[in-house]
Amino acid sequence: MSAGTAVVPPMPTHPPVARRGMAGAIVVAVGLSVAYAVGQILFWSAPDLRQWSNVIIVFLPPEPTPFKVTRVLLLSGWGVALVLGLRLFVHWRGGGGGRGGMAVRSVRACQFGILGALLLPFVAMPLAAFGNALPQLLLCLLTSGAALLFVHRMQLLRRMPGWLLLSGFGWGALIGGGFGIVMMTWYQRYAPGFLLDYERPQAEVRRYITLMTLNAAVVTELGKAAGVAVLFFLFRRHFDGVVSGVVIGAAVGLGYNLVETVNFMSLINVAHHPTQFWDRQVVGLMATHVAFTALAGAGIGAARWLTERRDRLLVVGSGLMAAVGGHFETDMVLMRLDQHRSGWFGDDDTLSLLLGVPLLTLITSGVFVFLYVLVLRRGLREQAAGVSRALGTEAASGRGAVTEPEIGLLLSPRRRLLLELQVWRRDGTAGVRHLMRFQQAQLDLAVQGWHRGRVGADAFIPSEPQLRARVLELKGLSVGAEGVS
Repeated sequence: MSAGTAVVPPMPTHPPVARRGMAGAIVVAVGLSVAYAVGQILFWSAPDLRQWSNVIIVFLPPEPTPFKVTRVLLLSGWGVALVLGLRLFVHWRGGGGGRGGMAVRSVRACQFGILGALLLPFVAMPLAAFGNALPQLLLCLLTSGAALLFVHRMQLLRRMPGWLLLSGFGWGALIGGGFGIVMMTWYQRYAPGFLLDYERPQAEVRRYITLMTLNAAVVTELGKAAGVAVLFFLFRRHFDGVVSGVVIGAAVGLGYNLVETVNFMSLINVAHHPTQFWDRQVVGLMATHVAFTALAGAGIGAARWLTERRDRLLVVGSGLMAAVGGHFETDMVLMRLDQHRSGWFGDDDTLSLLLGVPLLTLITSGVFVFLYVLVLRRGLREQAAGVSRALGTEAASGRGAVTEPEIGLLLSPRRRLLLELQVWRRDGTAGVRHLMRFQQAQLDLAVQGWHRGRVGADAFIPSEPQLRARVLELKGLSVGAEGVS
C-alpha cells in the first residue's frame, strides 16, 4: 500500500448497545399499535346513539376505504411481528444460536422486520391522500423541500447526515401522518356514541369538538415524537443533543405538515386550495407542526446526556407536553379568533387573507416558534463552545487532522460558506462536495471528542482513531501506526 493511502480501521461494534437501541425503537412501534388497538376497543364498546337526526349523522361519516386497508394491514403486521418475535425469543432462549455474522444478520433482519410490520401499515392513508391530489402534492413538495434545506442549514457547525433528515421528513409525511389520520378517524367513529345526545345537541356538540381538538393534539404529537424517538434509538451516534433534536423534530413536523396540507386539499373544494396553500405552506410552514415537534425533539435530544432515568423522563415528558399543549392551544384559540378575522378587515377578503392569516399565526403559535428558536440558539452556543475546545485540543496534539489556522474557519459558518462558493467557482460541484465532506469530518472528530469528555458519555460515541483516520484520508495524508492505535 502506498504511503499516501490512509488505513481506516474498522468501526468497533457494540452488540449490547445496538440491541438496546433497536429494542427502544420496537417499544415505540408497539406503543403506536397499542394506541390503535385502544381506538378499536373504544369503537367496539361505544354505546348506540339513542336518537338519529341530521345533526348527529353529520358526525358519523362513512368509514374511508384507506382506513379499512390500514386495519387489514395492521392485523397482518401484528401477525408477522408476532412470528418474528417468537423466532427472536427462541434464539435468545437458545443462548444466541449460530456463530459468526450469519446469526447477527438474521437477528437484525428479524428486528427490522418487526419494525416494518408494525409501522408500514400506517402509510396507507397518506398514500391515498397523495394519490388523490398529486398536482397539489408536487406543488407543496417545492415549499416543503426548500424548508427542509433551510432546516439542514440551521446546523451551523456539525450537520447530521442528509439521509437522516429525509428519514425524519418521511416519517412525518407517511408514518406519523398516517398514525394521526387513523387515530382521528377512530375518534370520529367512537366518540359520537359516548358524547352526543339528541336532547342537548348544542352543549354536546361543543364538548365533542373540544375533545376532538384535544384528541388531535395528543395523537398527532405522539405520532410525530415517536418518529424522533425511533431515529434517536436507531442512530443515536448522530445526535449531539438539543440542536439535533430540534432539527430532526422540525424535519418530522415538515413532513406531517405536507401530508396534512395535501389531505385537506383532497377533501375541500378546489377554489379553497390557494387559501390552504398560503396558510399551511407559506405562513405556517415553519410554525405550528414544525414548532411543536421541534420542542418535543429538543426534549429527546437533551436527554442524550442525562445519566438519571428520572431526569430523562422529565425532560422528554416536558418537551412532549409543550408540543401537545401548544397544538391544543393553537387550534382552540384559532377557531375562536378566525370567527372574527373577517370583521377586522371589513369586506376585503384579500386583505383578510394576506394580513389576517399571518396575524392569527403569530398570535396562536408565535410563542412556540420563539421558544424553539431560543432553544436552538442556546444549543448552538453550547455546541460552539465545546467544539472550540475540542478543536484546540486536536490541533495541539500535532496529529495533522486539525491545524491552528483551520480552527477559525471551522467555527465560522459564514467563512465556510464563502469558501464553498469560491471552491464551487473553481472546481465545480465535485470540489464543493469534497470540501464539505472534509470539513464535516473535522467537525465530527471535534464533536465526538467533546462528547467523550462529557458526563453521560456512552458506548455510542464512535472511535476517535477511526474518525481521525477519516479526516486524514480526506486530507490526503497517511496514517501511521500511532494514528490508529
